[in-house]
Amino acid sequence: MNRKAAVAAATALISATALTGATVSADSAAARSTTHTTRLVLHQTGDHRIGRNSFAGTDRAMSRETGKIVGFDAITGTFNRKTHDAFIQVALALKGGIVVGNVTLHEGVKRFHGPITQGSGAFSGISGTITGRQVGDGTKTFVTLHWQL
Repeated sequence: MNRKAAVAAATALISATALTGATVSADSAAARSTTHTTRLVLHQTGDHRIGRNSFAGTDRAMSRETGKIVGFDAITGTFNRKTHDAFIQVALALKGGIVVGNVTLHEGVKRFHGPITQGSGAFSGISGTITGRQVGDGTKTFVTLHWQL
């Protein structure tokens, strides 16, 4: 085997090993990244209008499965009078950290959805979605978080 062929063979072997290693790493990372679902019932504890189109509020977060208090949230939002939708920023404090997200509330159907944008503490590196619906007069809200770390 001449020198060019040996170099080409060695390069191919190194490249194949590097690609295989990357594939194994990606597969094992995917195996560790499990999707979690957290279901909550939020009970409004306070709300306040801040100007003509803005508002803020707080809620007590309870587990839908156990009925126990698992955290609290704080929200701030703006209402679009033309579309009747609201853009809401939420920070949900749970055991071990905080989950932050943005949702759009469609007022006519009282449903909302949006991305989880960041987290802290045990939720550092979180990604996922927030969906939910308001019931009754809006003081009770069902929320579902689908998330990965």
